[in-house]
Amino acid sequence: MSQSLAAAKQLWIEVGEGVDDKSLKVLSALQCVIRCPCKEAQRFSDMYMKPIVNAILDQQVDRNEKDTNKTIAAILRTSIEIATKELTNPCNTKECSTLEALGSIFDKKKAYYGDSDSGNPQVRVDMIIRFGHSSNKGFHHLATRIAQRPSEFTNIDTLHFLLLATIDASFVLSLDEAPRRISRATMDHLLGEDDLTKYPTQYLYLVRHDLQRLCKKLSLSTPQLMSEFNQFWRSLTLKLIKSESQEHKLFGLKEIEYLIDACRLPEAYIVKGAGYEFVNGRYDISPLVISNGCVSAQTFTYERTSDCGKKLILQPCLMTEPGKSHCDVWFYLSSSTTGVDYYFHETNPNEEQAVPLRDWKCIGGSKHPPPTLEQSSNTIPFKDEKGNLEKQLNKWAVENDVYGIILGRCIDESHLRASAFLRNFLSKMNTPNLTSEQLALSNSLGQGASVLESILPLLTSTGPTISSQSQPIQPIPSSSASSYLTAIEAAKQRLLSAQRWKESMESALQGYLDASRELQAARSSLLELERNHGIIDVDADDEDEAPQAKRSKTNKS
Repeated sequence: MSQSLAAAKQLWIEVGEGVDDKSLKVLSALQCVIRCPCKEAQRFSDMYMKPIVNAILDQQVDRNEKDTNKTIAAILRTSIEIATKELTNPCNTKECSTLEALGSIFDKKKAYYGDSDSGNPQVRVDMIIRFGHSSNKGFHHLATRIAQRPSEFTNIDTLHFLLLATIDASFVLSLDEAPRRISRATMDHLLGEDDLTKYPTQYLYLVRHDLQRLCKKLSLSTPQLMSEFNQFWRSLTLKLIKSESQEHKLFGLKEIEYLIDACRLPEAYIVKGAGYEFVNGRYDISPLVISNGCVSAQTFTYERTSDCGKKLILQPCLMTEPGKSHCDVWFYLSSSTTGVDYYFHETNPNEEQAVPLRDWKCIGGSKHPPPTLEQSSNTIPFKDEKGNLEKQLNKWAVENDVYGIILGRCIDESHLRASAFLRNFLSKMNTPNLTSEQLALSNSLGQGASVLESILPLLTSTGPTISSQSQPIQPIPSSSASSYLTAIEAAKQRLLSAQRWKESMESALQGYLDASRELQAARSSLLELERNHGIIDVDADDEDEAPQAKRSKTNKS
């Protein structure tokens, strides 16, 4: 045993100094990590496993090089085994250093995997199967690790690759429990983060989208999981729009638009320009997926009967061919009676929530040209286990004063566009509570960029409001300390009064706008008095004061 350990240590030194990354010596070094567990073995895997994996996967290898590909597959299998053992070691109190190597193995964009025509995509699928196999239960151990040690998952790009593998495993291995635990643990992890600004926004978007895809698939067996995701998405967005980071705040504003789009579907699509004339026309959402005025299924179908009597459908289809578009969703225009496909769209996984309008293609033998689509302006809301998603989103926006937060932090036109998008949604949801004058105002404010630009200075103003209730800040004689306290107390009463006024006017659009500006002016008045006269933390219970002061400083810088 001592001779074997000595040989293994020498091998680790040689590999660490640099050898051919596809050689059998690398494979032997990794196998020795499993056979000879010790501090030197741990140090080798900590330092070199990720570089070894990346060196292999970052270059293309012709699939005809059978010996080389066989060695690469063996190296990846051994790396999977090392990572699984490290995840499952109950005595291991240190961070799992092999997580990033595992993420690299599951990264489908690696050059070695390529596509089904020129790469080796099936190797990645094989590694997912090996990791999730019943003898390894890698995804179960991964779920436990995320739940118990979330601090190890600070590299959100690695988390993204692990989630992509989990999505594929849920299809390939028909896994359900482990992906469900991973999705819940990941949502808890992100909402538990005090500082989301340490994560790049592009990966925050990808992880959120991964969770959406995963929960959508799992909701077929666990319907409440989609409700949990929707609540998570709203909570995450609220954290983002309150962020002091301009980049993350703008990302949060974009997420509000995605939230609104995700809670409803167009009631119909118009297909135009297809080579087959009978394919063209209006496709209405199938009544089979509608319950109590809402779309009750996560998968949906649009259908029509042509003038010549052909029954046609527009629907998403899951593509399960390993490699080329593994477990992605494409859209098809097909015959619902014969099953013949006429046109299809190879949909980007990041855009599969909506029916694509452009870039459709002809199925082999179909008549050119492919069609373009238009969506109707009327929509039908989705519903989850907790009910109508539009109503849930409206309730969330009102209870958390989302519109007021956006206006209170409005500093450029991107904020204004987001506020207009939300305002239009809220006005639609609350139309029964609006007077004819308020409804007319709502319609006029949504009619174009020129109108929006004209009210931008008004919405971004931090000075006294135009409301008749607003009073300008009055200077206080420096000789009277009691006057300072009196003025501050009056300012606090004004703040409370503005808050009550604003809450009473939430259902009325114009009143809601004026009240939001009044609240901002009242808060500024109180802060100005405190800054001018050195009185700090007069009201420790007002949680909005410190963030507002810090926010003003951030905006100026």
